[in-house]
Amino acid sequence: MATIPLANNPNTGTGLEILRGIAQAQEEINSQGKINGAYLKVGIANDDDKPEISKEIASHLVKNPEVLGAICCSSSNATLTAGKVYDSGKLVAISPNSSSVKITNFSPYIFRTVPSHLITTRTLANYMVKNLQKKKAAVFFNSQSDYSQSLKSEFVASILLEGGEVSQEFDLSKADFSAASSVKQATEQGAQVLMLAANTGIVDKALQVVQVNQQRLKLLAGNGVYTLKTLEIGREQAVGMVLAVPWHIQGNPKSEFPKTSRKLWGADVSWRTALAYDATKALIAALGKDPTRSGIQKTLVSPGFSATGAGGEIRFLPSGDRNTSVQLVKIVPGSRSRTGYDFEPISPRN
Repeated sequence: MATIPLANNPNTGTGLEILRGIAQAQEEINSQGKINGAYLKVGIANDDDKPEISKEIASHLVKNPEVLGAICCSSSNATLTAGKVYDSGKLVAISPNSSSVKITNFSPYIFRTVPSHLITTRTLANYMVKNLQKKKAAVFFNSQSDYSQSLKSEFVASILLEGGEVSQEFDLSKADFSAASSVKQATEQGAQVLMLAANTGIVDKALQVVQVNQQRLKLLAGNGVYTLKTLEIGREQAVGMVLAVPWHIQGNPKSEFPKTSRKLWGADVSWRTALAYDATKALIAALGKDPTRSGIQKTLVSPGFSATGAGGEIRFLPSGDRNTSVQLVKIVPGSRSRTGYDFEPISPRN
């Protein structure tokens, strides 16, 4: 079962990105022998990226004995809310998109294929201090988002560990938020870097910051800013921004996943598609071992469990987190995205 946001525009956005990954894994297994002779069936529910709807859907799923696992949810808020229901109903749910640190050890039935913010922020903070040689940052976040709050808090802690500091925090969700005055204050306080800890739903305000900054201060961001809109609107003002993402289509030249996905969808896919594919592959592998709710959970947490995903091996820690790293990417002029700009992989040493 897939619980994803589709209502606003079913033909674009996060929901479609996730659906592509699920569909690719489903097509592969159903055309290559099925799961112990049975086809993988996937139901789709639209939660509109609203936690209360995700919770309601979860309630229906745990009551349906035919549902053996779920891919849920798009946001950390939704995963944390619906996760309580999945936990009480003892139904495994794997999120390809929820990276808040609150999800770590949240429930023995909640897993994720996306790295937690602990990994993301340590990578960004290390890059800022060691590679950019900057030690003072200002952070822009959304106080209404568990994802954004988590990313902001972990970045502040990671910067301190690296010997730097966060001089100011700006709440993008405030009614009186002003990108111009915020950037001005950050500059006056000696900030050398602007960290955009925005979730996807508030990325427009983060892009106002990019435009106002005019390339003056270095830009860092989390995976919520990794959207086509960032390239379309940010354009030359976003060039040089470094983002930490779980996966990039050019990150592993040996992987077959990018070739297959291009054939299926006619274009490059995002990390959301790749991690939804990984979440589905993990469920498929567990179903092949023991196609029961309790069996799937036990299989996923067993030390010997592994599955092959878009970028390599899929393994889970006892906390439900995936044992993996993140990929740093930089915005550069380019033609691959058809916007005139691209996200290009960089190594931590660049």
